[in-house]
Amino acid sequence: MIGYITGKPLFEGDGSIVIDVHGVGYLIACTPQTQSLVLSQTEISLFIHTIVRETALDLYGFETKNELFFFKKLLDVSGIGPRSALAIIGLASTDTLYQAIINNNIDFLTSVSGIGKKTAERMCIELRDKLKNYSGNTDIKIQKDDIDVIDALIALGYTKAQAHRALSEVSQEIKDTNEKIKASLKILN
Repeated sequence: MIGYITGKPLFEGDGSIVIDVHGVGYLIACTPQTQSLVLSQTEISLFIHTIVRETALDLYGFETKNELFFFKKLLDVSGIGPRSALAIIGLASTDTLYQAIINNNIDFLTSVSGIGKKTAERMCIELRDKLKNYSGNTDIKIQKDDIDVIDALIALGYTKAQAHRALSEVSQEIKDTNEKIKASLKILN
């Protein structure tokens, strides 16, 4: 199995990139954030999860071990396949996802296309105990008014993933919803 790749990024496709490793181009599915990072580098290293099926060998690439850890845990939840798990990882930082699952924040988790309320509830129930070994920053808290910030950013034309990513970078000291929107817009621009 392939577990780690270092090489030169060649080009991006629909939700994937091609990395040249000594003359062999590996097609690797990844989040939009990883895609944008990879293409700005001359050489990149990614943690890889390999899925072998009867008709395909699929590679999924991640910048950090925590993203890979989360991806593997999400695949254990019934009803979540590799593409859905990748979309969830692309939604926000793994620290934010951890808090959403631990705090049973269904509204946050259902903002991923294809993840409904029942799947989000199942994800929280099944992963709560499995995430005990998570090594990220577990002190980040998702505020209930963050949903309003996300909705406002989406109304302004940003995707849900962009909105969540920007909000995760906003200082935790900012409490006012309007100030969070302004800070998120600065990050996005």
